[in-house]
Amino acid sequence: MTSLPVTSNTSGKTRGAFLLDRGVGPLLVLPATILVVIFLVGPFYYMVYTALTDLSFADATRKGAFVGFDNFRRLMRDDPLFWNSFLLTLKFVVVAVAMEFVIGFALALLIFKYVVRQRLLTTLLLIPMMLAPVAVGLIWRLLLQGDFGMVIYYLRAVGLLAQNAAVLSQPDLVFPAIVAIDIWQWTPFVTLVMLAGLMSLPRSPFEAAMMDGAGPLRIFLDVMLPLLRPIIALVLLLRGIDAFKEFDKVFIMTGGGPGTLTELVSIYAYRVNFRNWDLGYGAAVAFMVYLVVLILCSVFYKAVYWSAKPSSGLPAGAKP
Repeated sequence: MTSLPVTSNTSGKTRGAFLLDRGVGPLLVLPATILVVIFLVGPFYYMVYTALTDLSFADATRKGAFVGFDNFRRLMRDDPLFWNSFLLTLKFVVVAVAMEFVIGFALALLIFKYVVRQRLLTTLLLIPMMLAPVAVGLIWRLLLQGDFGMVIYYLRAVGLLAQNAAVLSQPDLVFPAIVAIDIWQWTPFVTLVMLAGLMSLPRSPFEAAMMDGAGPLRIFLDVMLPLLRPIIALVLLLRGIDAFKEFDKVFIMTGGGPGTLTELVSIYAYRVNFRNWDLGYGAAVAFMVYLVVLILCSVFYKAVYWSAKPSSGLPAGAKP
């Protein structure tokens, strides 16, 4: 019998190394680089350039002349509507993200400790967060409709809402309503991420703490939370950025009303750009949104980096 020749892939590896050595590597990433420049870098620099002009489609005398930082000075000094929307957005982010984290973390702990078959439950938890924000806005707009909304009907039936009142048109109810809807949609995300973090924790620190006589509260505070700190920072970062950019649901449900009670900064930027057609000033507003998101990213990145570098054998973030 004649044996078949044994082939090896050394020639392929040599050919690949040869191509990289000859400078072909940059050509391989060129298509992705072009897409990034076209869809990310290009629009960003155009936004910055437009923010330095007086471009307006509603005023024929403002054709895009360079005005420097006049739009930013006007934004910081002479626009109370912007600051109202900015502070309202911060309030929305703090309240919604804090409630989502507390409820989501509590649900994750309950599922981790007491639920045996977790796959079905986690699949059901995915449903709200998998819905498109526009669909969520339309669904809740119908459920909270003042004349025939199902939720409104039951709230009136149990006496929690007056007969002539509607949630989305009541000044004292509309903001809690949009916060509650955001909590309904995104708490499952926090639950699933924190549940994954709990499942990945090592057992040895908990066993050592129990052998030292630590109770459940001390184990939770001194062992579990320090180990989960990077995951907590990641969850807060992702939800904080997403909540600060919230637009779809609120715009579909209220359009920023009644008045400006739910006019988040993203809705205000939309109104300046696409209703008033003040594109130069609107670009400055959009840049401020980008700047705040960048600051959030920097803060939470430092939190994750700090918690990931324990020193002197102490738990992450602890001081000697």
